[in-house]
Amino acid sequence: MKAGILFLALTGLSIGCAVAAPPAVKGDAEPLRSRLVGTWQVMEVVDTDPAGKIQHPYGERPTGYIVYDPTGHLHVQLMRTPATTPFAEGDQKGSDREVRAAYDGYVAYFGTYRVDEAQSRVIHEVQGSLMPSYTGTDQPRPFKLSGDDLIIEGKTQEGGFYRRFRRVK
Repeated sequence: MKAGILFLALTGLSIGCAVAAPPAVKGDAEPLRSRLVGTWQVMEVVDTDPAGKIQHPYGERPTGYIVYDPTGHLHVQLMRTPATTPFAEGDQKGSDREVRAAYDGYVAYFGTYRVDEAQSRVIHEVQGSLMPSYTGTDQPRPFKLSGDDLIIEGKTQEGGFYRRFRRVK
């Protein structure tokens, strides 16, 4: 009896899998959250001060990734290029200036995210960060998707920010 029930259950599961619709192609009609899932490589990081002066806080060609996973978790790692030079006395004995340069040249945080479809915003819910002031905060990011590009762009009291990422395939 138990074997017959198990057979029927497995057969039903197999049939259900066989007739399930194929996965949707990532297109403009798909919800933003689904289209955002993936690994995104940093292409460009630009800040603009209130006077309109452009700055590249991580160099002209920064490196790094943002990963939005399907379970709602994210991690961000972004680094200045060229990279900070190694500390003269080794990683554990950096001078104040060396440590500050390394800190200023790197962004790292992790947590969860949610998408506000109506506002085209992703909210990074930061659980841990290299920057202590980020830990435990929500960081809203206005964004748009254009093909394989993710653009995060907005205005702040200090000016504006523009971040461009390319989907990793």
